[in-house]
Amino acid sequence: MYSARTVVPTSGDMIHVVSGSATTPKRYFFHGVYRYTSEVGSDKPKRRKYLISPLTALNPPIEITREMLPEGHTFNTFICDRFSSLAPLPSEYKSIYDLILHSNPQHDTALETDLTQITAPAVRATGIIRDVLCRLGQGEFKRNVITVWGSKSCALTGIDVPEMLIASHIKPWAECEAGEHLDGCNGILFASHIDKLFDSHLITFRKGINDFFLEANPRCAATIEKHFKIQNRKLNLAAMNPSNSRALGTFMEIHNKAFDVKLKDTLATL
Repeated sequence: MYSARTVVPTSGDMIHVVSGSATTPKRYFFHGVYRYTSEVGSDKPKRRKYLISPLTALNPPIEITREMLPEGHTFNTFICDRFSSLAPLPSEYKSIYDLILHSNPQHDTALETDLTQITAPAVRATGIIRDVLCRLGQGEFKRNVITVWGSKSCALTGIDVPEMLIASHIKPWAECEAGEHLDGCNGILFASHIDKLFDSHLITFRKGINDFFLEANPRCAATIEKHFKIQNRKLNLAAMNPSNSRALGTFMEIHNKAFDVKLKDTLATL
C-alpha cells in the first residue's frame, strides 16, 4: 500500500482499503479491512510504502454506490484522497463499512459459503449491496410505516414494546421497484414473532370489505391458536386513510400469492 502522507501507522492499526477506478465517472471499491504490518522501501517518488495483511478481505471487492453514502455526503467527503488517507475513520462511515463486511458471504455458514462460490461474482456483489442498502434504509422505512399506520404498536397483537417491533416489508426488498423500498404502504409494524411468520409466508392477510383478515398455513395454525392468544384476527387499520389502505391492498395481493405457493406445497405433503 502506498501513501503520500507523512503519517506513519502504528503496528497493528486496522486500515479500511478503498480503491478508485481510472474510468470516468470514477468508481470506488471497498477491499475490506487490513492490518498494518510495517513500512518498507518505496519504489514510487514521494510515496511511502506500507505492508498490510488481510483481516477481512473482500474478493471480489464491493463497489461503493451513491446510495450507500450518508445523507448529504458525496464521494469527495466519504472517500479519502491521497492526502487525507490514513486519517481516523468517522464512526458513521465505519458503520457502513461494517454492514458491507457483515453482508459478505465469508460470514455465512460453511454450506452457504460453498454455494456462493459457485454463484457469479456479479450476482454476489449485487446481493451484498442490496442487503447493505436494506439495512441502511430500515430506520427510514420504519418511520414511514409508523406514519402510514398512525401507530407504534404491532398491527396484529397490539404489542407496543419498541425493542420487539419490526417494520416488515410486504413486497420483499429484493423485488421492489423504484420508490417501493421505503414506501410506508409496503410495510406493517409487527412484533418479532409475527414478523418471522409473515416474512416466511406462513401467514398472510386477506382483504375483506374493509379489513385484512389473518390466514395461517396449516403448519403453524395450531401453534398460533394455542400460544399466541390473538384476540382480533385482523389488522388494525383504525388510523390509516383510505388511499393508503388501497395501496396496502395492492402490496398485500403480492404477499397473498407467495403465501398460496407455500400453502400448496404444504397441502401436498399432508
